Amino acid sequence: MTSWSHGYVADSPYTMAYQPSQVPGNLALICAMMGVDWQPTARMTILDIGCGRGYTVNTLAAANPGWTVIGLDYNPAHVAEAAALAERAQLENAIFTEMDLAEITDAEIDRLPEIDVVTIHGVWTWVSDAVRQGIVRLMARRLKPGGIAYLGYNCLPGFGPDMGLQRLFRHLAAQQVMGSSPQRVQAAIPAIRALHASRPANLPATGMLKRIAEGEEMMNTAYLAHEFLTEHWRPVFFEDLMRDLAPAKLDYVGSASLQDNIPDLIFSPEQREIFEGMPLEPAREFMKDLVLARPFRRDVFVRGLRRTDPLEALDRSVIAAVRPLGENPPKLAVQVGAAELDPEIWGPIAAALNEGPQSLGRLRSLPVGRHPNAAELLTILQDCNLIAPALRDSGPTEETRRFNRMVAEGYAEEGRLGGQYALASPVIAAGLTCSWLELAISVQPEIAEGRVPDGPEFVQRLLPGLAEDKLEEAAATMVRIATERAPIWRRFGIV
Repeated sequence: MTSWSHGYVADSPYTMAYQPSQVPGNLALICAMMGVDWQPTARMTILDIGCGRGYTVNTLAAANPGWTVIGLDYNPAHVAEAAALAERAQLENAIFTEMDLAEITDAEIDRLPEIDVVTIHGVWTWVSDAVRQGIVRLMARRLKPGGIAYLGYNCLPGFGPDMGLQRLFRHLAAQQVMGSSPQRVQAAIPAIRALHASRPANLPATGMLKRIAEGEEMMNTAYLAHEFLTEHWRPVFFEDLMRDLAPAKLDYVGSASLQDNIPDLIFSPEQREIFEGMPLEPAREFMKDLVLARPFRRDVFVRGLRRTDPLEALDRSVIAAVRPLGENPPKLAVQVGAAELDPEIWGPIAAALNEGPQSLGRLRSLPVGRHPNAAELLTILQDCNLIAPALRDSGPTEETRRFNRMVAEGYAEEGRLGGQYALASPVIAAGLTCSWLELAISVQPEIAEGRVPDGPEFVQRLLPGLAEDKLEEAAATMVRIATERAPIWRRFGIV
């Protein structure tokens, strides 16, 4: 750790990661579902606290020239990289600021503009009380009345079983006096695997531990370092978070995982009876956290709750398919089993979405004689990753084209190793999630011209140095991606 980092990892950049759950279009769907009156506007100011390397901020700025998108981070290396990408992509509406929220004064906070949307992904779990207090003071002073806040954080009791693993990582990494934080994590993994194999009583075989100790592929050590080596790593109960947020006057809206808002998809009949007998939040959210296997919560709050009719709000919502939809209805795994649509309901809905963006109200009216529940229909489509909210009708812009090309070219080496990428889309006012290879293919001239690329030449251009025995398979994969995805990229104003 460095002396200025307040116990947080600062000697290694975080992973390149686009976070789709925190974008305004998705937040609007959650508000509609929960009967809260909020929609994005043509001109807004978005603030991402703990923006890391700034990928989500820059993607939103590229897709929305009318928005001002601000990224705050305490790490000057993150801020410098994010600002450099914004400059290369000529994104004048992306602003990055190095800021220490543990020491920020009210006067410094008041120099920020008023904020429409604040997003905080992961940060809360990893920082000191002083930083948390700074976050709350900032929201209390700058988040507009009626503004939205998104917080993603490690929660209890779901992350509780991994608390021993976190402490084990810190002890083992501390034994390595040389090397960066990711290198010290790498050195700790053999001991963790050996200990896991011995089945110690108080090191439970959680999903995280199994991925680290049993997975065929090594997890990203930079991610593990940022997740586990911070001095202040503390998962929290929902009710404790609500207590800490009280000075900012935030009201709870709902979960960014839509199925977690529908009791019928969570509880058995016996559990539902207990749930219904509880007072409202935070008790009911605690009941959900006891039942659901979720170590991470994605919560949405509003500063000044205004109610609206949820059915009317949902029916006005416009969505678009992110992939071709087939004849077989999607099936969503939920706590009580599975949620799915009958084939006679799914058929006309899938056909309409394959034609282009549709309002949820029109989709619900298509099945003859049967109108599916709006919240459950949206939840199945959204949580199965079949749709994205469509905020405007637009073709590609110079900003989105330039930004997507800059990311594809600038992060080629890192992209081949993984990461969470997205194509800036003016239609969804955000990013369309993708792999780095999909991103790289989308910006090639053949795609813009509507041509099918030459497979072998495509491979040599995008994956130089690939082993000869893998060339044929790679060429077929890249041609398939180009053929299948190009119509979707056109639909979303990307090409």
